[in-house]
Amino acid sequence: MLLRSLFLSALCSVLAFAEDKPAPAAPAAEAPAAEAPPQSREEALTRAGVKLVNGPATVPLGKTAELKLPEGYAFVGPDSLDRFYELTRNSRGGNEVGVVLAPHDWTLFFDYDDIGYVKDDDKDKLNADKLMSSMSENQEAANEARKERGWDEMRLKGWATPPHYDPKTNNLKWAINLTSSQDQFKEVWINGSIRLLGRGGVMNVTLVSDAAVFKQAELEADQLLAGGFNYVTGQKYTEFKAGDKVAQYGLAALVLGGGVAAAAKLGWLAQFTAFFGKAWKAIVAALVAVGVGIKKLLNKFTGARPDEPSA
Repeated sequence: MLLRSLFLSALCSVLAFAEDKPAPAAPAAEAPAAEAPPQSREEALTRAGVKLVNGPATVPLGKTAELKLPEGYAFVGPDSLDRFYELTRNSRGGNEVGVVLAPHDWTLFFDYDDIGYVKDDDKDKLNADKLMSSMSENQEAANEARKERGWDEMRLKGWATPPHYDPKTNNLKWAINLTSSQDQFKEVWINGSIRLLGRGGVMNVTLVSDAAVFKQAELEADQLLAGGFNYVTGQKYTEFKAGDKVAQYGLAALVLGGGVAAAAKLGWLAQFTAFFGKAWKAIVAALVAVGVGIKKLLNKFTGARPDEPSA
């Protein structure tokens, strides 16, 4: 429906422009050719001022880890994270270290918390039902604050992937079904969460994908991280030594805190990313055809209000 509305809006703009504009006089010189519309979401972001590192490359994730980026993938590093979050109308928490754009239209968001070494003593005590019940209650409370700020409400709709901890890789993973009051809680999208435990903290990874292809995206993300993510020497989980800082909570608390945080921070961003991944090409072409700039284009994707005109 949104795609159809944008096309209709673009078409109406073209027709109105053609009807209202008088026939131009013969130009004295040939006008410069209009800039061709972007051919990929990466190109659209680049035009909007986001610097991308294209794979194959090894990119740093803060000072504690790195990621081998395969061909076809793109990375938004620290020098463009402010711009990326500005365009998507989302606030930063300060721990973000990078964003990965995958060729099959899913996205990974990385941030690192130096909370200390997280013990995995409760790895066999992760009760998915109790965790979801607690997270839903927490989200209802968070919705009161969201409504006060004029934001849409979020609801958790069960697990897409229940919490699971792999003691061999020290990775904790889960995925949540989410809905929003923006469409009366009809459309479901998924935030996948991965916690990569390190010696001094946790790399928080959020997978955003369209629900219809989430399982494939989850598989590809797992392969990317298994083959490409590494903590640098001295920061690996297995390098823990007596006297190191130890986190004051365990795995269950990571799930509880991470679920609501993802819904709060990446709720609309998830919708934007999934939609942008599926429909960017047709919409970019339609909007650029009527002279809409990239920033206004991204405003439409994110639901952001247009910039206020200067006085």
